[in-house]
Amino acid sequence: MDVKKIRKEQGLRLKAARAAAGYRSARDAALQNEWPESTYRAHEGGTRTIGQDDAERYAARFRFDGVDVTARGILFGDTDAPVRVVEGQNVVGVKGLVSAGGLIETASEQLPDGADLYEISVPFPVEEGTIAFRVSGTSGYPKFDPDDVVLCSRHGENPERLVGLYAVVMTGTGDRYLKRILQGTKKGRFHLESFNAPLVSDARIKWASGIISTVHARSWSQISQAAVQTATQAAE
Repeated sequence: MDVKKIRKEQGLRLKAARAAAGYRSARDAALQNEWPESTYRAHEGGTRTIGQDDAERYAARFRFDGVDVTARGILFGDTDAPVRVVEGQNVVGVKGLVSAGGLIETASEQLPDGADLYEISVPFPVEEGTIAFRVSGTSGYPKFDPDDVVLCSRHGENPERLVGLYAVVMTGTGDRYLKRILQGTKKGRFHLESFNAPLVSDARIKWASGIISTVHARSWSQISQAAVQTATQAAE
């Protein structure tokens, strides 16, 4: 199958999911979800191939709006994407705490590579590769409340593609934030912005992953004990 046909079919599946979620247009969906409008329109219009990270982001948002759609379904037309289920629950692992303003002492989490602090049940299916961070403190208010959970991809993304969007960010110095990424004053550097905390200027980003969805504190529940006890504290 040629690339143009693949793009066209991906776009048609994405358009159908968007319409089923109740968005009047591609522009409406992009603006409401803070997606780059030109990119989303190109994806839906079939002029740009949809990548895995974008497909996961779109599918998670539209699922939250009540549509039975997966990233795999958008990309390949196959709705049987793997979803981890435990006793009828949709499960995702929490990797740690994150804060918009205070620093998180990540070293104190003491997690082996790939381990979770604990697992939670969320009210919708999650794609394979989705991870979660629990919001600590009030520095992200009013966008994020304490104990909300943000979902993102463990694979991370190029920070250049996340400019203007909220993301979980690990800086070059090892600090973890929940911030809006803005272009810095020089190539490869970024400003990190949030409502109730000072701007972090010209940070070097080691890892970043855009927010797929936010699960409010009352909408998730812990289903396993912490893999490792943590004394993580967030500076308010």
